[in-house]
Amino acid sequence: MATQALDGIRILDLTLGPLGGMAMTVFADFGAQVLSVRRCDRFAFLPAAPMWRRGTVAIDLDVKADRKRFDALCAGADVLVINWRPQTRMSAGVDVREMRRSFPHLVICSITSFGAGDSRSELPGYEHVVAAASGRMLHFTGCPDREGPAFSALQVGIHACVQSVVSGVLAALLARDQHGQGSLVETSLLQSLLAYEQGALLGEQFRHVLGDVVDGVAGSADQAPLPSLHYLPTQAGDGRWVQLGNLLPHLFDNFLVATELIDILADPDYDTAQMVLPEAKREHFRDLMFRRMQEKTAAEWMEVFIDNGSVVAGLIQSTQDAMKDADMVANGHVIPLGGRVQLGPLARLSETPALPRFGVADGERVALAWQQTPRASVSLQPNTSLPLHGIRVVEIATIIAAPFGASLLAELGADVIKVEPIGGDPYRGLAGGIGACRVNLGKRSICVDLKHPDGQAVVRELLRDSDVLIHNFRPGVPEKLGIDAATLHAINSRLVYLQSNGYGPEGPGAHRPSTHPIPGAGMGGVHLQMGGQLPTELLDLDQLRAWSRRLMRANEVNPDPNTALVVASSALLGLAARQRTGRGQVVFVDMFGANAWANADDFLDYPGKPARHYPDVNQYGLSPLYRLYRCGDGTWVFLALVSAEERARAKELFEGVGHAAVDLENHSALERVFGSSPASDWVKRFVSGGLACVPADGALPKFFWQLPEQTVFVAPSRHAIWGDFQRPGSLVRFDGLPQANLNPPVAGEHTRELLALAGRKDAAIDNLLDSGAVAGV
Repeated sequence: MATQALDGIRILDLTLGPLGGMAMTVFADFGAQVLSVRRCDRFAFLPAAPMWRRGTVAIDLDVKADRKRFDALCAGADVLVINWRPQTRMSAGVDVREMRRSFPHLVICSITSFGAGDSRSELPGYEHVVAAASGRMLHFTGCPDREGPAFSALQVGIHACVQSVVSGVLAALLARDQHGQGSLVETSLLQSLLAYEQGALLGEQFRHVLGDVVDGVAGSADQAPLPSLHYLPTQAGDGRWVQLGNLLPHLFDNFLVATELIDILADPDYDTAQMVLPEAKREHFRDLMFRRMQEKTAAEWMEVFIDNGSVVAGLIQSTQDAMKDADMVANGHVIPLGGRVQLGPLARLSETPALPRFGVADGERVALAWQQTPRASVSLQPNTSLPLHGIRVVEIATIIAAPFGASLLAELGADVIKVEPIGGDPYRGLAGGIGACRVNLGKRSICVDLKHPDGQAVVRELLRDSDVLIHNFRPGVPEKLGIDAATLHAINSRLVYLQSNGYGPEGPGAHRPSTHPIPGAGMGGVHLQMGGQLPTELLDLDQLRAWSRRLMRANEVNPDPNTALVVASSALLGLAARQRTGRGQVVFVDMFGANAWANADDFLDYPGKPARHYPDVNQYGLSPLYRLYRCGDGTWVFLALVSAEERARAKELFEGVGHAAVDLENHSALERVFGSSPASDWVKRFVSGGLACVPADGALPKFFWQLPEQTVFVAPSRHAIWGDFQRPGSLVRFDGLPQANLNPPVAGEHTRELLALAGRKDAAIDNLLDSGAVAGV
């Protein structure tokens, strides 16, 4: 059998629920031996349970009663992952900091809901509790046709935390190979949600520089804005919905050609660079777009766009529809396994591929082998650097997903070099550059003309001693630029070559461009957010405007960070494989596959599978006991009562405040009850009883500013032009080490420095600058 990326790695799993289960799936798919300590099956009530923990084996173990056995398993393991609540850990005698001292070889990954020092981590760690408390639900205001926050249906916090766990553990294992010591890796659902903070936090700090641009980045809490023309959701002539995603001018031009709306280019008021018109003309043209899209069916339009080859568009559909998508099947994102059809591996590694499998029956045999073969003792010298210190990553990518993935590696300590076109990544020109600032934290920048032979030579020289290349070119382009895998592996056989694109390298969409709204629409996220309720009757212009607002608010920015997180994890899988084989390889990641993982709760099918849990049409929540409520002071809370025990305790709580007769299965009755007191009273009552009821209408930037100064959720940074600011904090912490010093570069800020690194002397650097092969500042 071929070597796998994680061959020989032993992982002891002390987690409950989908978060730990999906992380274990990644580890097991790529060859790790995962032993799950089974204390209860509380996770089994959710519909994705048959897929979680594939490839793992389980043992029944009372940690406190079987302390010697548990300690022997820790001595034989490489990694321990735990997401029990702090009090549960302590009552079982599992103190992660004490274990860090007792088992110095062990990588211990501790997951909480709100952070290790936050008392709210004793609450049930449901994704939506954290999302509501952080202000994420307020972000969806305007998605339903009502006032107030809306239920954030897609569980991106779980997806981000799964990838944070995978990245953190793999990075710590790489560091252990170098230094001999394990690590305490810490993350949380709240920390992981920082991945979706793509500009509002920074924008508020730079309002004095950027002015009104900030409002466009932060969005309105009162009403969903009309989408930009290039990101318009439109209804086709058969009532189906088509999402457009032509972010850049040349892509929008292709759309105009394909739809025969090209006359706009002759309008002297049309700004071709920003793709905007004066308001009156813009809205007239929007109407033309709406009418034109209703002239053909969705299938006919998609045929037109696919024939063009460079129009970004896709259907709004369910996750179950996505499982039948030709690109998903061709790229291995849909696999038959164990009598089910389910989600394929996280990434495709060319030389050490994943081998998804179901668990071996005899967990006791595995446990005995671990107990009998403890890991060797290690040096007691602690590692004082972040785990990817000494790893060099070269990123040749634009816009959000791949660049942000590289920035996440910088958070882990990697030296990241951004190779951008002359004039800079085009994302710098959008929304004042706030988003570009976010996704390029922690990089050095060099501007290179990759069509110039001397520019290509410079990049190849930088890659000669690098560890990872991340690019997002479509298939065939790297060969034209001299940076294809075969060429680069000839000069650096240890290079992990990661290709990230929209649809994947196989299938009919391999050469098509994609932007974030397309996987958001195509993988089921928008369909889920809207409760599966999209109008199929043909709408008039006013209705189309209203629905385009709502659908674009539903199709928020999450698909790009969803992909970026997988880019970082997959690069680390490539580095882990290199530790075993001594060679680099090609790693394929695509936006469709990454966003299928974000929709993992429904990305499977089998006889008798329950339907996906959709929110109600007004997007309050999933049930009367898992939903938003407006309180007596006009503010909102999110209530989450899932288990029978939680419901019983809530019944007692209501009785104690004079609501003994309330029907817990009747949302109207509960609305009246919550409307009788202010939100702060309800939160205090529930939280003091260990039940989940949290405020749900605080904006995310405001939420993070209100946290203590020493929080892990922000960190100092500096922009060369704009000055000092607080950046979103790193998603993972290691042994309490300080966060990486991550500053966003100006385009070409480090060109001379990096040319010197590539072996060029001052005179040669001047010649390169004069030739136009490179540019700096």
